[in-house]
Amino acid sequence: MYAAVTPTRLHPFDLGLIVVYLIGITLFGLRFRSGKDPNARSLRSYFLADQTIPWWAIALSIVSAETSTLTIISIPGVAFAGDFGFLQIVIGYMLGRVVVALIFLPKYFEGRMLTAYQLIDQRFGHTLHKVTAGLFLLTRAAAEGVRVFAVSIVVGIAIGTRDVLSIGIISALTLLYTFEGGMAAVIWTDVVQMAIYIGGTMVAIFTLGTHVPGGWSQIHEVAAAAGKFRLFHFALNLTQSYTFWAGVLGGRS
Repeated sequence: MYAAVTPTRLHPFDLGLIVVYLIGITLFGLRFRSGKDPNARSLRSYFLADQTIPWWAIALSIVSAETSTLTIISIPGVAFAGDFGFLQIVIGYMLGRVVVALIFLPKYFEGRMLTAYQLIDQRFGHTLHKVTAGLFLLTRAAAEGVRVFAVSIVVGIAIGTRDVLSIGIISALTLLYTFEGGMAAVIWTDVVQMAIYIGGTMVAIFTLGTHVPGGWSQIHEVAAAAGKFRLFHFALNLTQSYTFWAGVLGGRS
């Protein structure tokens, strides 16, 4: 017989930090909401943030948005069971962004458009505009639903709330500063989260090295012997999850 395992709750100090962070990041996002200027709530201001965001903040925001909680809690397990092959998809990401920068972005600037669907409407007509926009909303709702649910599991384990309440807390706080602050709030809160990702990673690397006997030299020796540092898989195998070719084609799409 196995004894029931009681989920580990966070200490009051840790819970306090989470509460401070959630309140702080929400208030930080609300700082970017429009003032009394009646023109400040235009779609151009909402989506383009008055074109005042520096390029490095946008770049960090993109990476932060891609690195969701689902990534944080799942990819370590994928890497532990296999190797670094999952990173091959990043090759496709980089190639895809080059295509977007060379082909699509100039069209936005030429037509002063706010979304890709305006370009589709202009080039292919109103019907395809509605179809592609509808498909995007459906697929993104499904994808983001999985991400929010994954976050709710972590929140529920940490503070003891049920899934529905955890989803409600996450959604309410995110919608509040996103609706009020627009794209500027989204980008700058992502920058803050990216800083937390990087800082937390550095702390985790240092802590792991001090808790494993032999330190990082022993970790590297064992991992290298097990082939954990292998990155590229050039096999033409449709049953293999992560290959170079799947990364290039799948990442670009």
